[in-house]
Amino acid sequence: MNAFALLLATAAVAYGLARYFRLPSIPILIGAGMSLSLAGLAPKEIEIGGDGAADMLELGLVFLVFASGVELNPRRFKRFGKAVLWVAGVQFALAMGVGFLCARWLGLETLEAVYMGGGLAASSTLVVLRHLQNRRAMFEPYGRVVTGVLLLQDVALVLLIVLLSRVDGGGWDVGKALFEVLVMGGIAWIAQRFVIPKLVFRVKPDEENLLLWLVAVLLAFAGVASWLDLPLIAGAFAGGFVFSAFPLNGLVRGQLSSLVDFFQAMFFVALGAILGVPEPGLWMQAALYSVVVLVVTPPLVALVAERRGLNARAGIEAGLLLAQTSEYSLLLGLSGVVLGHVSPDTFSILALTTVVTMTLTPVLGREQVANFLLPFHPLRKKGRIADVPEGHVLILGFGSAGMWTLKPLLAQGEKVLVVDDDAVVCAALAKKGIPFLRGDGAEVDVLEKAGARNAKLVIASMRRVGDALTVLRYVQGVPVVVRVFEEEDANLIRRAGGKPVMNSMAAVDTFMAWLENNDRVTK
Repeated sequence: MNAFALLLATAAVAYGLARYFRLPSIPILIGAGMSLSLAGLAPKEIEIGGDGAADMLELGLVFLVFASGVELNPRRFKRFGKAVLWVAGVQFALAMGVGFLCARWLGLETLEAVYMGGGLAASSTLVVLRHLQNRRAMFEPYGRVVTGVLLLQDVALVLLIVLLSRVDGGGWDVGKALFEVLVMGGIAWIAQRFVIPKLVFRVKPDEENLLLWLVAVLLAFAGVASWLDLPLIAGAFAGGFVFSAFPLNGLVRGQLSSLVDFFQAMFFVALGAILGVPEPGLWMQAALYSVVVLVVTPPLVALVAERRGLNARAGIEAGLLLAQTSEYSLLLGLSGVVLGHVSPDTFSILALTTVVTMTLTPVLGREQVANFLLPFHPLRKKGRIADVPEGHVLILGFGSAGMWTLKPLLAQGEKVLVVDDDAVVCAALAKKGIPFLRGDGAEVDVLEKAGARNAKLVIASMRRVGDALTVLRYVQGVPVVVRVFEEEDANLIRRAGGKPVMNSMAAVDTFMAWLENNDRVTK
């Protein structure tokens, strides 16, 4: 109890300081835990290899995994299913292979190197989803692909944890564990599709009762996992998946947010206290593994994502966001310590790698970094157009409502050019004989090819207001209509000289009325 109280007090202070100074919370929490160890106050119950270490960290991880499972709805990325499968499969397999070879080169035994390779292959659902939410990019194409990749990575790592936990029992025990996981996953799928949604909408529980439902489902699946002698993380992930379907995930997200903050703070402080202040040699190896993650993952993801339909910038952003190791990696390493497969030093190296790469994600995941790297991409798919057009209406970003904007323009006899980065959209435009240019409408070279400065009107229907501002700066005087979703964004567009419209349906009426009354366009 004293150990729990000490960690709780330390987490409260560290988290409060991070919020007050607007600093990333994870490195602050880990640093606070390390300071406990440095001051000789770290509880003995959480030493690596001790009986309490697994309990203390697994308690936090079980809830964090449950919460991340709620966010991972497979239907969210159904449209990008092939891209998700290709990116997740290639990235996980090659990153794990490179990590395994690096670990063997540094002297680890084969089984321990498998743990290290698996730990380096997975990305943090906790960090990446929060970053996407802060950037309001969850529903952008690259956000949907990244979310799908996280789901498949998590499934792969849960299976790896389960299989390695039974590897000492031989092939039969491994096969039995795999079958048990598949059965539990099937139960979770049935509950998600047919049981929980009907119960929720029939009973209509209030907030307190809904929270009790969440805890009950988590404990039920954790109990099933314990009964089957599976890692608790497998049950937590399956329990979270039960609530992942829309609109249930939206209902429970608010109930989980404060609890997620609590368990996240406790988990990372406990991790810092366990690590203490590692020796310089461990830091050096962690730095090397971090370089492997940062060098292998972004170009690999960018290459595969672009080949499967994303544009170059979206592929780079996806790669940068996935370039860190996961909270699942820590549980993989910790389970290896408990089983005697992984040494405490190797776990410390994996944990330090996770700390370093998680801390770098908010920096590397910024839009400015992707824009900086874009010109260095050697294999970009660049759109082609025979001649630079003039006096046309340029539509940047076609989207699901693009045809409602395009039809009245074509009926009015306007010359139109569409710029979009979605391969499916471009194929549909080609079938209809509509002129298009595949590319990113926020790239200057694409705007130049599309004759943006010679257009009579530009319609920017891209999701990011920053992209529209780039277009406004480039065209300098050409009328620009911009689709926006927030009043704050509308004010930014007005100040930059554009004409904002608040949603895609209003965009048609507002645009046509404005078009008829604009002398420059109609003359």
